[in-house]
Amino acid sequence: MIKKLIRVGSKSALILPAVLIKRYKLKNFIIEARDDGVLIRPVESKTSFQKKMQISRKNKTSIYKKMEEEANDPKTIAFYDNPDNTFGNLDSI
Repeated sequence: MIKKLIRVGSKSALILPAVLIKRYKLKNFIIEARDDGVLIRPVESKTSFQKKMQISRKNKTSIYKKMEEEANDPKTIAFYDNPDNTFGNLDSI
């Protein structure tokens, strides 16, 4: 989408389409200067990393349970008990 700045008194303004304002809930927003341009985002927005961490924190108990199940799996134990499956010297592979 290409937009032009308009003059409002002695200032310039960027008019955003209502559909974008509603979609991204732009009541309060942050404008960030970046090397490749300007980013406009809602104040409440979280990065994808923050969102994934939030999901991981919510699922922490089930994640630890799954890790424990896999660690106690006879196939996993056999794999790590086999001296040929060590990762101590990756250069020898």
